Amino acid sequence: MRLNLKQKGLIIVAIPLVWEGLFVLFLYLMLEDAENKVNKETKSRIVLQEVNNISKNMFDSASHLVAWNFTHRREELQRFDNTMLSIADSIDNLKALSADNPIRAEHAKKLEFHGKATMRNLIAHREKMVGDASKVYTPNFQQFRRDFGKDFDPFLKEAQILANEEERVQKQVPQAVEARKTSLRIFLITGFAINVIAAIAVALYFNRDISSRLLVLIENSKRMAIGKELLERIKGRDEVAQLDNVFHDMAESLRQAEATKREFVQMISHDLRTPLTAILGTFELLSSGAYGTLSERGQTRVVDAERESERLIGMINELLDIDKLESGNMQLLCENVELQPILRRAVEAVTVIADNRKLKLDVTEENPIVHVDTDRIVQILINLLGNAVKYSPEGGVVSVRTTNEKDFVRIDIIDQGPGIPKKDKKAIFERFKQIEGEEYKRSGSSGLGLAICKALVEGHGGIIAVDSEVGHGSRFWFTVPAEKTAKSKENTSGLEGIAS
Repeated sequence: MRLNLKQKGLIIVAIPLVWEGLFVLFLYLMLEDAENKVNKETKSRIVLQEVNNISKNMFDSASHLVAWNFTHRREELQRFDNTMLSIADSIDNLKALSADNPIRAEHAKKLEFHGKATMRNLIAHREKMVGDASKVYTPNFQQFRRDFGKDFDPFLKEAQILANEEERVQKQVPQAVEARKTSLRIFLITGFAINVIAAIAVALYFNRDISSRLLVLIENSKRMAIGKELLERIKGRDEVAQLDNVFHDMAESLRQAEATKREFVQMISHDLRTPLTAILGTFELLSSGAYGTLSERGQTRVVDAERESERLIGMINELLDIDKLESGNMQLLCENVELQPILRRAVEAVTVIADNRKLKLDVTEENPIVHVDTDRIVQILINLLGNAVKYSPEGGVVSVRTTNEKDFVRIDIIDQGPGIPKKDKKAIFERFKQIEGEEYKRSGSSGLGLAICKALVEGHGGIIAVDSEVGHGSRFWFTVPAEKTAKSKENTSGLEGIAS
């Protein structure tokens, strides 16, 4: 079963998370173990301290009794009583500290037994001394020493055994802690190495299973953009494979649409243009009187029909030009030429229309050398000048200006027409896009002329745009390459073919 991208993403995220969780857990356990060992050592030291306190207080208690026996100072008895209380507290503390350790608890039990026996012996001697306070307790001092030693000596022996045991523990703990530190260092280094290896493994998996297939999608998108055959379909059922299938289905649909378009263009070329050309020829013959003299009304109708036929043939030619541009079948034959002859050809093509509208054509006399396909630049200029003449008011002026801009020459066509709204400045260069407005609707434009101009200008490596304000006319401008040297021609040879 092939996983989808969501499941793969969860696995990619889960693997390091699980490892990090185990890593942190094990690290926590190691630290807790080290802390327990330190606590064990600390408790051992406290146990020894309590045993030493008991031993010291036992000696101090006996010393206080002996001192009182000779001095009868009340402070000595008070000190004796306080020391007894301290011994009792230490014994209780020792029992509490030993509760979780059976061996230590056994020693504590014996120490408690001997310690309390010693305390009882000391208290009994205190009572005898205080009861016969009129004399020094000399006759029984030897007995006092024997009684004290009888219980205290076993206490000291047991205390020594416990001390030896605790010292052994205290020696072992630092060694264990150091060993744990070493293990911790090894674990950290190993964990880091495993992390790195896991990260590399995940990256390799991602690269092999996802990135490599995404690269196929990117390559397919590039191939689709230039009309090349797509790579083989990606196997699998995840989102990447599904997207690749969509790409292939879309490419197939585009191929079918392209085939349909080619058939349509062929139909236009053969089934429409040829008959229309024949019809136009017939109208021209009628208009010239080849079939006899027509009435004035008939002559007018024939001229109108002739004009409409020319318009239809022009639209068909524009459609064919667009098809050639998009399919990359229109080759630009660029060479270094003077600009003035190109401008003259374009101006001559619109002079009749301009004269009919009493328009002045003001053309620059500058004559830069440009590297262009002459016929295509003439086509662009005729289209732009034709629009300028068409939309300018009668008696107005249409100007043509040129400007040198580094490696390009800029050509401006300036009219006094109604202007173009800001929102339409980019849209008018798209196919079949026209500006809303009565003046533009009456023009009968096909909406293809500016799209063809844009494709041809971009095919030369230039740009085309318009600067305009409503009510203040328009300035259409485009750039073409300036004169090319032999070396620069080699570097820019790729501009000499157009593909949409």
